[in-house]
Amino acid sequence: MTPKVHPLPAMPLLAEPPPWNAAAEPAPPLPVGHSVLGNAINLYGARPANLLVIGGVHGDESEGIFLAHLLLSAGCPVPLIPCLNPDGALLRQRWNRRNVDLNRNLPTPDWKAEATHPRYPPGAAPASEPETVAFLAALERVRPSTVLSLHSYRETFIEIERPQAELSAGLNAAVADYAVAAGIERRQSIGYPTPGALGAFGRAKGLLVLTYELERGRAHGELLPLVQPLRGLLERLEGERFRAP
Repeated sequence: MTPKVHPLPAMPLLAEPPPWNAAAEPAPPLPVGHSVLGNAINLYGARPANLLVIGGVHGDESEGIFLAHLLLSAGCPVPLIPCLNPDGALLRQRWNRRNVDLNRNLPTPDWKAEATHPRYPPGAAPASEPETVAFLAALERVRPSTVLSLHSYRETFIEIERPQAELSAGLNAAVADYAVAAGIERRQSIGYPTPGALGAFGRAKGLLVLTYELERGRAHGELLPLVQPLRGLLERLEGERFRAP
């Protein structure tokens, strides 16, 4: 499969915090695994928490990776993996080095060996990829009730694959307030099947999953104004544990 080249240049130091603002450099991370090429997959702020944030599931979605690094530099209040797919980020492709879509490789009831589209190869088996295993290890370490995954798409929104009635008033209010502050909408579906994806995994495991789709191709510098409102959202999500119905 020919790697897909992202239209934006790859950012440096994808697996580690950027070199600026050394005064806010976070504590050393916990490696929860390694990629196919041996790059470390690091968990910052490793501790039991209600919320886990991940970026870089798809290596060509540099917007989420960059925003994760900005959160680290600003002092992320919850555990965070800035780049789950360092090989894909370095290769500027969606998939990992084995050309597997990590967001179709999770052990879910709806996982399928056949790709629904050539863009979404699911791997040889559920959790066949070391990056997926690293994510599962992070879940064991953090024990969150909520996972926020930073992606990018042709339009920006927050997707929660659960009806609002399944969330507490506090969780719904936190998401609604952030949506207003960021000028985005909340959706319940991206509009097409995603077997083996994080949303399906969350529903099966009783987790609340928020997929934050940033605008694809947005200049990285334009993400900076999102940092403080997003930190506020993270603090509110951390303060209230999701309980699946």
